[in-house]
Amino acid sequence: MAGNRQHTPQNDTVATTQMFTSCSALVTPYLTGLDPSSFTNLQYAFSGCSALVTIYVDSTWALPSSDLSGPGTFYNDKVLVGGNGTTYSSSNYGYAYCRIGTASAPGYLTAM
Repeated sequence: MAGNRQHTPQNDTVATTQMFTSCSALVTPYLTGLDPSSFTNLQYAFSGCSALVTIYVDSTWALPSSDLSGPGTFYNDKVLVGGNGTTYSSSNYGYAYCRIGTASAPGYLTAM
C-alpha cells in the first residue's frame, strides 16, 4: 500500500477549520509529527471526504482537554474506519471522535 500513502506536511501551526473539507481524493492521510495540542476548532476539518478510509497519527496524539470545538468534523465520511475498528456513524461525527479508537473510547484515528 506504499504507493497510496499520502503524507501531510508537518507544521507547527495548522488552520484546522475545514482543513480537508470535500477532499474526495484523500484516502489515507498520515498526520504523524503533527502536534494537535494547540487546536481550537475542528469544524468540518474532514467532512465530505468520500474516499477517506484511515487517518494515521502518532500514538501520543491528544487534543486539548478544553477550549475545543468542531461540529461536523467527520460529517459524511461514510467509509472511515478508526483504530479498534470504529466505523463511521452518522450520529457520531463531531470532534469528540478525533481520537485514537480504543475498546473503551471509540475514535476515527489510528495510531502508527
